[in-house]
Amino acid sequence: MLNITKLDNAYYNIDINTNDFNHIHLSMGHDKNYILLSLISIASILNTTNKDTFIHFHFVLIDAKFEDMKQIISLKKIYNNVEFIFYNGKQAEYDFSMFGNKEHRGVGDYTKFLIPEIVNNTNKIIILDSADIIAKKDLSEIYFFDLENNYFAFSLGMSAGLNDNIYIFSRNKFYFNIGVCLVNVRLFRKDNLYMAGYFTRQAYNYFPCPTQEMFLLISQYKFKYFPINYNCPEFYKDEIDFISKKYNSSQLKNYLQLQKNSPFRYTLKEIIEAESNQVVSHLFTSKPYQNNANKKNGKIWVNYSKMANIYEILKLKYPQAFKLYDK
Repeated sequence: MLNITKLDNAYYNIDINTNDFNHIHLSMGHDKNYILLSLISIASILNTTNKDTFIHFHFVLIDAKFEDMKQIISLKKIYNNVEFIFYNGKQAEYDFSMFGNKEHRGVGDYTKFLIPEIVNNTNKIIILDSADIIAKKDLSEIYFFDLENNYFAFSLGMSAGLNDNIYIFSRNKFYFNIGVCLVNVRLFRKDNLYMAGYFTRQAYNYFPCPTQEMFLLISQYKFKYFPINYNCPEFYKDEIDFISKKYNSSQLKNYLQLQKNSPFRYTLKEIIEAESNQVVSHLFTSKPYQNNANKKNGKIWVNYSKMANIYEILKLKYPQAFKLYDK
């Protein structure tokens, strides 16, 4: 039986009529190593949220300190119509630590399985990556996407055919990216998907992207996929001329060729149109702190570090990135 303790939510002073708002529930789960980087993603979400949207932001954290939580709460200076709720994620560490130590993402990634199990007062929630998400628009559009009677909704993966020899499931067929994932909390609990994930993980020796591939296994094809602009990758962006509609990206060409007969694919038109209408930019192959983002997103990343009041800390931690983008 799960034994989860909410760390603290007694310090929220919400003195507005919350009935006047569209309420959306967002979440992140990670360990202490991603606290700083998550602040940039959180700041971007708050900065792009409409005034008539009220955010309930749930965090499932492993080994977070009270000072870390206070730093997140300080972001209310950007956007006041938000509450931050913190949960203890040690259950995920206890259940999955034997597996997490084998994988480069570590056990913190398994908190994504715990989020739908323990969040309060909602039937659905958006689960977000913590270090490489930049919101470009209000996330209500994603939250009110019709899940119907499915467990998940997500964007299809854009890496079909690439490195598929190291993945359990061939990317030549279909793949998806759960950096932005809408979850049917009611069905997740009803069908006990947390335990399904736990036993699925026991059955396999290694997952390069554990939660991503485990979500695929336990979904039983009860999923829908988003428009690509809900979780827009950036690896192809600098190699497409969006005026002439020409593209030079070998990765994109490979994707379009391999997926041309698949029902689980995006067209070139959809990909190009997504660029001008991004809701979320997902910098999973162009992370600014790893010095390989395009200049536009690198500058956005630096600006949000200032808004989140961590500019000086990150400048010391990632000096090369700030040399590239802080101009």
